Amino acid sequence: MTALIVFMVLFGLGFVALGLANHRAIWWRFQARRYADPAAHEPSDAGFAVQRVLCLAVAAMAFWGSFDLYRTVTPDGVDHDELLERVRSVAQALDGATKPSVLSTEEGGSWGDYIDPELRGPEKDDPTAWLEWSSGPLQPAGNEERYDVSGEDSTVCLTVTAKPSPDQPVPDSMGPVYFDLRAEAADGACTEE
Repeated sequence: MTALIVFMVLFGLGFVALGLANHRAIWWRFQARRYADPAAHEPSDAGFAVQRVLCLAVAAMAFWGSFDLYRTVTPDGVDHDELLERVRSVAQALDGATKPSVLSTEEGGSWGDYIDPELRGPEKDDPTAWLEWSSGPLQPAGNEERYDVSGEDSTVCLTVTAKPSPDQPVPDSMGPVYFDLRAEAADGACTEE
């Protein structure tokens, strides 16, 4: 990707040089010899001005493209301290809460829909929680899930333990709907045990 960025910058510099060059002299040097009467076929001043503007426009697009590529390959994530602070904040918000479960997904687990919105900040590339390990299905007795939350250069583990809440809005035969959550954040990637 870096080679492409360098190429785009050099490409843009070439078109800047061409835009600043004397287009009339270039025409007389390379095109005039094709005509028996070159003065009659010489482009107008407006034609040369349009060529100059087009060269500078192509240069501007090349510079913009190289800048956009640079932003794409440059890490713009959250540093370790802020990531740890955000994950601790999410753990504090979930710890002691009673929440209904959401449909479990392979990446988001049972509680990913509650975790990810809490991790969002002003950055473009906010961290996302990925389910790393689960002790089993949530129903009927609850479970423990561990989420890896990755930032620019580090990973933090968020552990969420769910137990059925004693106050359920449905009969026991339907299984638990609400779960009491315990959550804690730990520095480093999650492990299975």
